[in-house]
Amino acid sequence: MLLILFSAIDICRVLYTYTAISSAARDGARTASLTGSLYSDCQIISELEQVGQGFPVRMDPNSIVGNSDPNNPSGSLQPTTPPPNVGYAYIWPAVATGDPPDSNCNSGTQRAISPSVKHVAVEVQYHFTPLLPFLGSLTQDIIIRTVSVVTTE
Repeated sequence: MLLILFSAIDICRVLYTYTAISSAARDGARTASLTGSLYSDCQIISELEQVGQGFPVRMDPNSIVGNSDPNNPSGSLQPTTPPPNVGYAYIWPAVATGDPPDSNCNSGTQRAISPSVKHVAVEVQYHFTPLLPFLGSLTQDIIIRTVSVVTTE
């Protein structure tokens, strides 16, 4: 009976986690689409941390200038998998100039938005760890991933 109860709790935790990180990704993408964010990722990073609803969301170490689209990753700067119980936020195209991105989030160069597409994307990945060790042994890594794409204004 307890196994069923704790399994139900873990399923609810997964759903809540997905809802929280989806909301953070949407708000981050919306902030990235505004003209005030053309030269800085700082406001986007702040928005992601505030809307993350208690989940530790850090900037992905690969979320720096020259990174690839999270919907079509290529090259060396792709979204990376976060450690357990941590979320990574990945902004594309990023203007952060170094690692860690949240310490180097300003740039003298404008966000490299394609003139024909005019999209920005924010991906948040969260490495979920179940409460029950039994469930953790059945599933190696539960990565909850959401990408939000918004047209720039």
